[in-house]
Amino acid sequence: MEALLDSRIARATGSRAGLRSLLGHRFARVAYAGAASATVDFAVFNVLMLSLDHGRTAHILGANSVAFACAMAVNYSLNSRFSFEVRPTRRSLVAYVVFTAFGLVFYNANLLWIRALLDAVSPLALNLSKMAAMGLLVVWNYFGYERFVFGPDRTLTRAATAERARAAR
Repeated sequence: MEALLDSRIARATGSRAGLRSLLGHRFARVAYAGAASATVDFAVFNVLMLSLDHGRTAHILGANSVAFACAMAVNYSLNSRFSFEVRPTRRSLVAYVVFTAFGLVFYNANLLWIRALLDAVSPLALNLSKMAAMGLLVVWNYFGYERFVFGPDRTLTRAATAERARAAR
């Protein structure tokens, strides 16, 4: 699939470097994973809110939490393999779940705070509140993934690769 994307981007941009050059930096890869996750988050949230009361805090928090969980499943897969280039491990999954649980509390608290500031009840205002809360969450996630979730596995992977290279000499 990556080769197909590479060739399509290369044709569209006229560049032979393709996807690898566009997404060559980790921050760009994390942003790509975040955009995919945000799409899932907003889609699930809005589908759920179609049948719920926009004025009830419990409905908003429930829909936001379910949407967040769906988005985080996508996010873990993309970030582990694509952004940080590590194989998913039990350690990284547990760290991710714990870190993400704190992120959900942070996200929901910010959503309620921004919703109150904007007096957001309409679907558009709720989505604007959600977008602002998500902006704060992006910073939290980027540094947390690097430091606590995927960083230790990358360090272990680099150490194991260096050890194998030394043993092969």
